[in-house]
Amino acid sequence: MGGFGVLSMLVWPTHAGAVNHVGEEPMSNLDYRRGQIDWAVGDDGKIRGHTKIFVPAGHWCWIIYTHHPTEPTLITTRKLEHPLILPIPGIIDLHGIDENDIQLFAPDSVLRN
Repeated sequence: MGGFGVLSMLVWPTHAGAVNHVGEEPMSNLDYRRGQIDWAVGDDGKIRGHTKIFVPAGHWCWIIYTHHPTEPTLITTRKLEHPLILPIPGIIDLHGIDENDIQLFAPDSVLRN
C-alpha cells in the first residue's frame, strides 16, 4: 500500500458584492449586480483578482465574497476602512484582491485599500 498524505485546498470565491450601512445587500435593486472576479497570476507569482460591483446610490461599508452571482453563498466579508458614499448609482472597482482579502477568520477584517 502507498503512503498517506494530506490534501488541502483553498476555494477561491467567484463573485464579490457590497453591503450598505444598514447591513443589506440590495439584490432586488435593478442598479445592483455582484461582480464576477477575474483571477490571474501576476509577474510575482501571486494570484490576484479584479472585479466591478454595480451599486445603487448609498453608503457602502462592506465587501462580500461569494460563490454565486445571486444566491446567498457567502464566504467572507471585509469592512471598508471608510464608507464609500455614492449620491448616484456607480461602480465599486476592486483591484488586487488576494488571499488576505478572502481569509475566513482574518484577524483584521478591515479592507485598507
